[in-house]
Amino acid sequence: MLAKEVVQQYGSRAKFIVEDLGASPLAEGYGVDKYPAIFVDDALVARPEDFFAWGGPGNGRYIPWTDLENRRRFQADLKKMIDIRLSGGAVSDSSTPAVEASAALALPDLAMTDLGGSTFRFSDLKGKPVIVEFWATWCPYCIDTLEWMKEMDSSSATMVAIAIESERPDIDKVIERYQPNARIVLGTDELRKAFNGPPAVPTLFLADSEGRIVRVFYGAPKDLHEQLTRELAKLEGP
Repeated sequence: MLAKEVVQQYGSRAKFIVEDLGASPLAEGYGVDKYPAIFVDDALVARPEDFFAWGGPGNGRYIPWTDLENRRRFQADLKKMIDIRLSGGAVSDSSTPAVEASAALALPDLAMTDLGGSTFRFSDLKGKPVIVEFWATWCPYCIDTLEWMKEMDSSSATMVAIAIESERPDIDKVIERYQPNARIVLGTDELRKAFNGPPAVPTLFLADSEGRIVRVFYGAPKDLHEQLTRELAKLEGP
């Protein structure tokens, strides 16, 4: 494996570990459900979608993986991150890639109906940032974010929680228990496709006041809510 070849260059200073997908707490924490996923310590530095399309847009950093240049680029990137970690630095988590605002994708302008029966579009929410969470009733990390949303100030952002892979009675029970400060929507196939899947739950999208997606959070990094709070502060400006 190419990652192992890189790690072996460091001798006893670094260790290469392989974990089964279904038995990996790291993979579970980040909502990773495909291979391969590369971690440096507990930071997810390369996702499955970086190597293969997996039904998504196919624009990962190392696609096509059959290209020798892309494989070498992966090894070079991994070596840089290991060097940073060994020197005492913090490794950036690629599960939360920033999107340049000038080239940001916009929230899809689809009609949605929340559980209260009201129909709306993302374009109706312009004027303040929007947080979109794809969640499921069986996902504890998703529930943590629903609880966090309950404490969020609705004046700082509008929150939309899109339930997928869950039965309506279970959704109702979760919402009744946690009462998140969000509009709850059932995730249709059309809505999921508009967000390229999403690849896993939880997946969160942060959009600015014009509806441009400026940050995507895959899975559940330990400081997810702290990162969201910091990014919202940036959008509020000086």
